[in-house]
Amino acid sequence: MEKQEYLKQWSEKISIPVAQVEQEFLSLFNEEKLIHKDLSLEQQEMRALKRLGLTYRKQMKSPAIGFEGICVAISDAVDIVAKQKREAQELFRADPITAVSQGITNEEGIPLDSRELWSTGRANPAFGKPLPEHNYLRNIWVVAKKTNSEVEPRLYQMLLSGEKAQNENIPIFKPMRFMAIDKEDKLNPSQFTTFVVDETLALPKIETILKQFIDTVDISQLEAYNSANKTEQNRLCVVEGDCSMLNLEPTAFGSRIMVVENTDNIESLDAPGLTCWLPPRVNINFGEGSKVLVIGRTGQGFKKDEAGNKTGELGDVTLNTFGVYALPKFKVEMPDFMKPITEENSDI
Repeated sequence: MEKQEYLKQWSEKISIPVAQVEQEFLSLFNEEKLIHKDLSLEQQEMRALKRLGLTYRKQMKSPAIGFEGICVAISDAVDIVAKQKREAQELFRADPITAVSQGITNEEGIPLDSRELWSTGRANPAFGKPLPEHNYLRNIWVVAKKTNSEVEPRLYQMLLSGEKAQNENIPIFKPMRFMAIDKEDKLNPSQFTTFVVDETLALPKIETILKQFIDTVDISQLEAYNSANKTEQNRLCVVEGDCSMLNLEPTAFGSRIMVVENTDNIESLDAPGLTCWLPPRVNINFGEGSKVLVIGRTGQGFKKDEAGNKTGELGDVTLNTFGVYALPKFKVEMPDFMKPITEENSDI
């Protein structure tokens, strides 16, 4: 086969654009011209083609295929062994005989994996072994479709683990390509899953995507929405409102605070606003007065009395923020004194 036929075939098999395959081939070809100057151009080209084929061979054996779309929400990374290790260590301090006899810790008090079977019924190969230092999980939501497919895009949830879950730089609200394993109602990552921004992808407006694929809830209806969906751990909604307050000083828990309000009805300006908790990864590139779309998960705690103790009365619904998009038409620039200090704006 001719070179172009190989590139086209590989493009179809691993679901990535021909243009991307050609670019990867060209990169290897240029490298071959530098490291094998004694070869002819035809030989250098063949070497590059074979090297590219070896790279793609691994991907062809993987069930992961190419997707293109946009990430619309990113949850916090949670260390799922932290609580398990803490409770195991507390038990060992209080009752070491029970901790060791039940396989919760070893004789030195090191926490062990006490799950003999997975929830699927399969044997846990790590059973009885020391728990890892950390095990992070993070959910992301993407609106995407298979590359080289005419199927309409849909909203997928993807659970990331390990180093992928620790990545705080997953692009959000940007067109991107990535590899994943299609599980119909969700996507699973593979060793080839990386998120590559591709501005050549033609996508609808972000506000159109968000309102089409995620439930949009009015601020006045959030309490009813939260009550109806509070048992759904991965609930996700979009709230549209005007940013009335931004406090970018982190709280004791590391979050920043934004309050958004519904100003569409002037007569309801005394209605309480929605407090949104902003983790460090959420980029704030707008100022107070901007109209924003906030994506996240609702939560509702209990009010506290004057002594700071919890009461039995529910407090206001708040939003754990997974993404914020300022509508360009109603965006207000952030004042200079609120902008983070960088090399570009520092006077030092």
